[in-house]
Amino acid sequence: MQPIAPEYLTGLAGGVLGLILGSYLATLLIRWPQGLSAARGRSRCDACARPLLWHELIPLLSYAIAGGRCRTCRAPISRPHPAVEAGCAAAGAVCFATGWPGLAPLAWLLIVLVLFDARHLWLPDLLLVPLALAAILAPGMADSGDWQMRLIGGVAGFAALWLVALGFRRITGREGLGGGDPKLFGAIGLWSGPANLPLLLVAACTLGLLDAALRLVCGADRAALRLPLGSYLCAATLGAILFVALGSSQ
Repeated sequence: MQPIAPEYLTGLAGGVLGLILGSYLATLLIRWPQGLSAARGRSRCDACARPLLWHELIPLLSYAIAGGRCRTCRAPISRPHPAVEAGCAAAGAVCFATGWPGLAPLAWLLIVLVLFDARHLWLPDLLLVPLALAAILAPGMADSGDWQMRLIGGVAGFAALWLVALGFRRITGREGLGGGDPKLFGAIGLWSGPANLPLLLVAACTLGLLDAALRLVCGADRAALRLPLGSYLCAATLGAILFVALGSSQ
């Protein structure tokens, strides 16, 4: 798929759009687990509640100028905020510049879900539903097949992890997976198709093993270690999206 405008223009448009949406998604990530709305009222400092001025709301730039701190109370601004903005900007720029703008919404939602699960071990249904819709509307992964195969991928992704969770619970009497993991994998299957699900799962498990090893080396308690499988699945799928977009532009 070829871009209809020069790459630098479409990439710039995707990057700006990603910055704007990333700023909202980052606010959602920070406030939603606290029971606060990201859509109501003026933006404010999460520490001192001072309303922010317009020039303090420019994605990434305001954070850099302020040195990552509120200019009033000097409390540090949550680091995931610029991370989500930068990630969404980069994903938008790549997807648009390579002629795959339909992949950008899928990538943006995956980015914020990586941090939702990593920080809170939570995959909200109100983000998983749009993710499934974005997966359906996005161009399918290479070799994902027709619509019937993509629907099979969605069912297979959900069923695979649901059965794993059920088996673990029956054998150990404990919960091994969160309720959002099967839904997430099902949404991913709607984009990847069934044939690519094993590869994505292997990639996610590899990321999980590396993360677990790093945490243990850094002194984490093995007995209390809880790993966010959803974050690894999202990261693996993001890698596949970038591979599809960049590979098609060669």
